[in-house]
Amino acid sequence: MGGMDRVLREVQARPYSLKNVPIESLHAIWNGLCAHIHNVLSSGKGLTMNQFGTWSFHVDSVDLGTQRKIMRTPVFTLSERFQRLYNLRFTRGPSGISGSVPVRELNIMAVAAASGQSRELVATALKDIFLYAGEAAMSGSPLRLDFGPTGAFVCLGGGNCKFTFSPAFAGTFEEYLRPSTAPATRGHTSHSAAGRLRPASGRGAMMMPPGPPAPVMVGSPQVKISASPAPMLPGSRPGSKAGARPGTGNSRPPSRDVESRMLQVGGQKGG
Repeated sequence: MGGMDRVLREVQARPYSLKNVPIESLHAIWNGLCAHIHNVLSSGKGLTMNQFGTWSFHVDSVDLGTQRKIMRTPVFTLSERFQRLYNLRFTRGPSGISGSVPVRELNIMAVAAASGQSRELVATALKDIFLYAGEAAMSGSPLRLDFGPTGAFVCLGGGNCKFTFSPAFAGTFEEYLRPSTAPATRGHTSHSAAGRLRPASGRGAMMMPPGPPAPVMVGSPQVKISASPAPMLPGSRPGSKAGARPGTGNSRPPSRDVESRMLQVGGQKGG
């Protein structure tokens, strides 16, 4: 960080609002910015600073039949406003930024949290640092801004600038994606629903058949109604009711004539 220490000290010495800010605080803010840029790029997303430029990726996709190959190449583009304001010429890479890559705005709060400084101080410090960088590059003085593990922004004499990625980000990153082999179909039961349909025991236990009905209880629980048949009277046939005429299901009591004949027959037998 020897080069950045010189840059930050020159920024601190300028007659602006950072004159009374400790150099340690400026180093902490710059390190927080570098860490934030690195974290966003490592997640596969881009990051933009409207006053300076954008870091992102160029994406190529190759269909290999059974899988798809995704190639990501890191790209930096200098802001057109920054170029016009300081009359700079930026050397672009062979590939541009792909629109499919999500790009985030610089999060000042994330830099403030990483550096342990206030949001207001971080915003002011970054504004003055890039103001100094643009004026130094426009004057023809050599300039190098080290962005930690991401790379460096370098301007040579004559306002010619470029961004060089560090070995950790240089080159192309490859990723292989396999297509889904189980497309969803209409009416198909999801795995979660199938799990709910499984037996609660988890061992496929079958349900036991229902047992005999419980006896009906009347009054006290110790008294049970029995299902045994009523006793048969002499001369009655199976299926007839007590007190009915023999051979009939009629429950009407016998007449007086029948009763007298039955008494006569009984008396003769007794004699």
